Amino acid sequence: MRIFSLLILLLFFNEVYSQDQLAEYRRAKTLMEYGNYKDAMELLRPYMEESDFGALSYYAKYHFAYSAFKNNQIELVKSVLQPLLEVQSFNKKDEVKYLLALAYFKEENYLNALQEIETILDESIFSEAEKASYNYLQNVSVSFLVSNLSKFQRNSGYLLVLKEQLEKQSLMSSDEKLVYQKLRNISTGEPVVENNKNMQVLDIAMVLPFNYSGGSGVQSFNSGNFVFELFQGINFALKEFKNKGVKINVKTFDTQRDLDKLRNILVDPFMQQVDLIIGPIYPDETEIVMAFAEKNNVPFVNPLSNIDDRLGELEFAYLFRPSVSSLSNALIEYLRKNVEGKRLAIAYSNTVRDEQLAKKIAESSERFGYVNMFNRQVSNKDINRFFDDTQLRYDSLSKADVIVILSDDPNIASSTFGFMESQNIKVPVVVLDSWLNFNFASYEMLESQNFVFLGNNTMNFNSEYLIQFRTDFYKKHLIYPSSNAHLGYELIYWIVETINPSKGFDFRKNLNQRGYQSGRISYGFDFTNSFNNRYVPILELESGILKTK
Repeated sequence: MRIFSLLILLLFFNEVYSQDQLAEYRRAKTLMEYGNYKDAMELLRPYMEESDFGALSYYAKYHFAYSAFKNNQIELVKSVLQPLLEVQSFNKKDEVKYLLALAYFKEENYLNALQEIETILDESIFSEAEKASYNYLQNVSVSFLVSNLSKFQRNSGYLLVLKEQLEKQSLMSSDEKLVYQKLRNISTGEPVVENNKNMQVLDIAMVLPFNYSGGSGVQSFNSGNFVFELFQGINFALKEFKNKGVKINVKTFDTQRDLDKLRNILVDPFMQQVDLIIGPIYPDETEIVMAFAEKNNVPFVNPLSNIDDRLGELEFAYLFRPSVSSLSNALIEYLRKNVEGKRLAIAYSNTVRDEQLAKKIAESSERFGYVNMFNRQVSNKDINRFFDDTQLRYDSLSKADVIVILSDDPNIASSTFGFMESQNIKVPVVVLDSWLNFNFASYEMLESQNFVFLGNNTMNFNSEYLIQFRTDFYKKHLIYPSSNAHLGYELIYWIVETINPSKGFDFRKNLNQRGYQSGRISYGFDFTNSFNNRYVPILELESGILKTK
């Protein structure tokens, strides 16, 4: 139990009140030290009158409440302490909150106790409260601890007792297994962030596989290195913010696709102060960084992926782009509102994202009465056979009311565009927005502008900022930015406009407060209560002009 010394304050009050007036107060303190709390309470009562003793009365009330707690008079503790929290001039509120939490624990009101602890700001007092949490929660049910985990994740005492309770069980439910997976590294020596944070600077760690094909250093970069392209956009945006006077501290790490190197990166001193981690990208690396992010309450953003397998289990892992589920939901909503007929034909490439998205669309669409006529993996060599099998060239005789092609492969896109160019087909063909970047396609020249583009952090080609970015980028690099450079540039604007010294560094809270937000060069974002971008614009060509539906 922590006993708070107020000797300095007593010295001050000695100058204000006479020795005789403070004699009984000092005697009460002495009785407390000897454990005679009942008599101490009686001596403290007169000093609790604010009209007679002013600020001293607040400290008398605190000591009275502490004695009552030790005397097991819990209702009396609460009735004395709660008004103290409303006194603006009283500067020992964290001590009061801690003692009030102990009172709640004593009467087994665990939720109120934990909520009170969450409001404690003083680190040393919070540490004591964590120890108390561990001691008092020993016999609390696992179901209570699991169901309230998201509310008290910074309380290490809570986390440790939950971990130990789960380890005692011979069988765990699926939810309990997921929770234990997150907690199992507690007290194993895995690096934990100590807050050395300068609250006037935004600290970002870039942990990216620059040399994903092997090698080290920039001299090893291959032509068209997509990670370096992403970095070019990121760096361009960072310099714009720094030129505006925004204080951003960035440290870049190359994982080199080496898991041991990645683990060493996570114990770099900079990781002790970081506000957000960008990257990595590949699944084996993201697993390690996600565990670090969850352990240390640091947001981690995968800048390119759409795969959301783990998002439901985690609190600090984000996708910058829409998840597979968000893409599927947006497409089905579009079809229900804009396309007659219920027959779908889905073609997809051999990437994990495209396979998962095809499966998700098929499963979700069936709940709304859609029939999946075709659901097939394709390549550029057999995409025309897919069109033949769906009888798409005959339009009105087509076996599908809408065609969905899930692929970023320019070869598949080229074959598809060539087929559409030679036909006059009115059946809607839904493709990913990456097709807008292929320079061989002039969609506005098609007789039937039947292409529909599924947004995936789509760039807004009508944005003045986009035009300016492309112009400035060209002046510097003598080449226009790639699609990944666009994403990197937009990523930084999204991050810096969400967390910064003026808005604070609570990423989750700030995202919820912002709701939908316009993008700098994209159509925008919505991360409200979500760990991925739920805003998925659907674009169509109308008289040669792209418009959102």
